[in-house]
Amino acid sequence: MKKVIAMLLAVTLCVSLTACSAKEEPAKTETPAAPEESSTGEEPAQSASGKTGVLKIGAIHDLTGNGSVLGIASVNGSELAVKDINEAGGVVIGDTTYTLELIPYDCKSDPNEGISSLQRLVQVDDVSLVLGPSLSNVGLASVDTTNELKVAFLGQFGDPRCMQGENLDSLNPYMFLMQPSAAQSGIFSISYLVEKLGCKKVGFLIAQDHAYCATQANAALQYCEDNNVEVVAVEYNNQADLDMKTQLTNIQNAGADCLFNANPTQPLTVSTNQKSQLGFDVPQTGSLDYSSPFASLCADAASASNIYFMSNCSYDTEEFKELDAKCQAEFGQEATIKTALGYDQVLIAVAAAQAAGSVEREAIRDALETISGVDTIITDNFNMDPETHMPLGVEIFMMGIENGEYKGLEAWCPDYLK
Repeated sequence: MKKVIAMLLAVTLCVSLTACSAKEEPAKTETPAAPEESSTGEEPAQSASGKTGVLKIGAIHDLTGNGSVLGIASVNGSELAVKDINEAGGVVIGDTTYTLELIPYDCKSDPNEGISSLQRLVQVDDVSLVLGPSLSNVGLASVDTTNELKVAFLGQFGDPRCMQGENLDSLNPYMFLMQPSAAQSGIFSISYLVEKLGCKKVGFLIAQDHAYCATQANAALQYCEDNNVEVVAVEYNNQADLDMKTQLTNIQNAGADCLFNANPTQPLTVSTNQKSQLGFDVPQTGSLDYSSPFASLCADAASASNIYFMSNCSYDTEEFKELDAKCQAEFGQEATIKTALGYDQVLIAVAAAQAAGSVEREAIRDALETISGVDTIITDNFNMDPETHMPLGVEIFMMGIENGEYKGLEAWCPDYLK
């Protein structure tokens, strides 16, 4: 992690350019003095002019709703990044040394709350850009507001429509994604079961009211069609459902030899428990929500078995282990992939501000569009595609869960995506 922070502390930008709870009133913080000694072992950042300032970064995540497990982890990661950078002396942008201030709001899994939070962050808190949640419905609902406010929204939302419009034929200028899209996620996942495990008959369980999951499943269905893989059943549920035994029984009776379970954390946990209760012991894949702490939320270790899912990075890298140690020390919680994504969102945001040489919203938006070469936890070479506002070439790593235990499998990319 030292090389990540060192990169952000450099006066000369090391990137290349081609052109946590809900708060009614966020606390304002005074600019902290730079520490005498950097926690990274590097010299503290200091501008030649001696000027100082505060770079305000907004964050919108689900902290109390159905996706709170993911939102809290993301905010924890962002808070850790802010702490690391500030303790190392801040970051030089243009001729000024800035400390960071993260201002998080709770969208409560509600798009309207997300829009209200976005408006408050810009109009009241005067943030330079906003970090977004993994909730694609919040991302989709925020497009018009980002255009009105002219603020970059760097999100984890994976539905490509957030960036490319309803028909994927336009570009929303202020919307950006910092991880693989939902469509890519679905293809990574289903192709592993088909090509590596030899599954031939796929059953689908899809949260029809969850934009990310629906997009993910549709891409997986298209992969099956294009590769002559038999889809024996497609069943639907809603995020709030607590009983999916009927749908699972239908899939089981149709002869599925694997399950693509496109659901967010709560219904994913419920359906996995019920799948085990039915004795429906086939491999399952689907959502990124299989990431920790999913296994610990299942009824017992045995139900969290025979599961394969894509992860943004391996838990075994030194960067992730260092993040995990910090997370446990600071919050008493293990780091998850969402913690890593939250951390990386701050790194990318700060790199964009450095590239812009400014904390002005429009300048950061312009720099974010063409940023490349950012060293993060999930990749040592984060690149933004200016034509899609989605990352280029972000690696994925396949993980497995057996008896409640996570295990790393292998790096994976099907020819279908090459």
